[in-house]
Amino acid sequence: MRFFDGTTACGGLAKTSPPASQAPKIPRISAPTPSGTAGRVSATLRLHAAETASTEHSGDTCFLDVVERTLCQARAAQSTWATRTLLDRLRILKTLRQKIAANPRNLAADVSRLKLSETLAAEVLPLLDACRFLEIEAPRILKENQLGTRARPMWLWGTRVTLRPEPLGVVLIIGPANYPLMLPGIQILQAVSAGNAVLIKPGTNGTAAIQTLVDLAAASGLPADLIQILPEDPLVAVTAMRCGVDKVFLTGAVTTGRAVRRELADAGTPAVMELSGCDAVFILDDADPELASDCLLFGLTLNQSQTCMAPRRVFASDQMVDRVLLLVQKKIAAREGIDTIVRGEAARTAIEKIQDAVTAGAKLQSGQINFSSGSPELRGVVVLDEVTIEMAVTRSDLFAPVLSFLRVRSEEQALRDHLKCPYALSATVFGSQARSLVFARKIHAGCVVINDMIVPTADPRVPFGGRGQSGHGMTRGEAGLLEMTQLKTIVSTRRWFKPHLQTPTPVDADVLEQLIRIEHAAGVWQMLTAVPQMIKTTLAQLKFRKTLGERKP
Repeated sequence: MRFFDGTTACGGLAKTSPPASQAPKIPRISAPTPSGTAGRVSATLRLHAAETASTEHSGDTCFLDVVERTLCQARAAQSTWATRTLLDRLRILKTLRQKIAANPRNLAADVSRLKLSETLAAEVLPLLDACRFLEIEAPRILKENQLGTRARPMWLWGTRVTLRPEPLGVVLIIGPANYPLMLPGIQILQAVSAGNAVLIKPGTNGTAAIQTLVDLAAASGLPADLIQILPEDPLVAVTAMRCGVDKVFLTGAVTTGRAVRRELADAGTPAVMELSGCDAVFILDDADPELASDCLLFGLTLNQSQTCMAPRRVFASDQMVDRVLLLVQKKIAAREGIDTIVRGEAARTAIEKIQDAVTAGAKLQSGQINFSSGSPELRGVVVLDEVTIEMAVTRSDLFAPVLSFLRVRSEEQALRDHLKCPYALSATVFGSQARSLVFARKIHAGCVVINDMIVPTADPRVPFGGRGQSGHGMTRGEAGLLEMTQLKTIVSTRRWFKPHLQTPTPVDADVLEQLIRIEHAAGVWQMLTAVPQMIKTTLAQLKFRKTLGERKP
């Protein structure tokens, strides 16, 4: 769940992983100056480098006409779409879900992933589950709701409050490359079910999957212009924000989030951002080491470790670290097929952090660094032991299979050390159910999974969002659907009793004092003792008003 331009580390399989005793010396690598396409993208992320330059001079003129046209078409389609009933919109989504389910391989084939089974499990199935969630729950979530009167103030009797979720208008979804279908696809479904139109900028190589999804939606009855697919170039998203969308949904890196916030600041455009992660795993002393090691290996290798929720930090006691680490190493050695290859900037960043950690005293237990044509290459699953919170690897949003074990003396220390990391996307706890639940409530994270990893969050009921530098706002679930709406409050009042419109009198303060005593009394007796005074001051108030009325010419 990364980069603004949709780039991620390249995936691949390596045949071997060196044993701990043969762990290589890690060379220091200097970061090159960005050039060519990479430099242009890097410059684009610094959206305010051009200060307040106009769109015509910011490098995105080539996309201005495209974005303005698609935005106009989307607004026209949305104005009609929003008038259709929710049940009508959901019927179209149901048809779409059934079309995809009839031939799921067709949609999966457009996702650039090595394994079909992984694509079906990680991209298609969660998308369909989210669609069905909307069919079942959206009528309840999006219905107009009249509040009860139990908490209504006494002096506002007769007031009725109605809450009405309404569409935002046109939303911009900036998709990632690591999950190019599932993540933006769920947001698209939520957006249109709530009555919005969508501009979607896919991540790199994500257009094909989104195009197939949109084509199937059109064949299911969705208006043709309601979902507009933009080019993948990140400059298009910049142009769309400047042209004026109603809300932005970004899945990307923390640096991208900062740039997008700056871009949206002047117009005050709201945004939901799911940003970088450096997820923590807490293994309690009563945990099952076999389960913990299996889950760690799964999380590290899922989608070549290009998952924002992948485990990066493990907090456990010395005894538990020794047991789990040994199991992880054995399972890495026994399963050649889990080896990964990370290249490019993701590898370079990871290698630098690994090198710094080893220099500071961490022990490299597995993983291998190679060079191909002079470029750094990270092979296999990297496991570091005896890592401390002072090491940068524990505070970095790495997009590579790098796992750090941090040995702690107590659960309290684990929680304190966890807070030293600025990222708080999700976390995992291993231990007895009751103890883990108590511990989970103390963890600073947007989502905590107990005795499993990543997969349970695919439940469409689960809202997902980060804290700290991992983002703000929610996607998916009920909270994610409500992010696609803006709340309108309708307040209706009694017709005749409006004392605030009456002529002021000298005893108004006395009346208000007794009202406060009655409404906020400590008990029934205190309330009853204030009633006679309330009657007395109210009668005096009426008398004054009558007198003032007689004096009027």
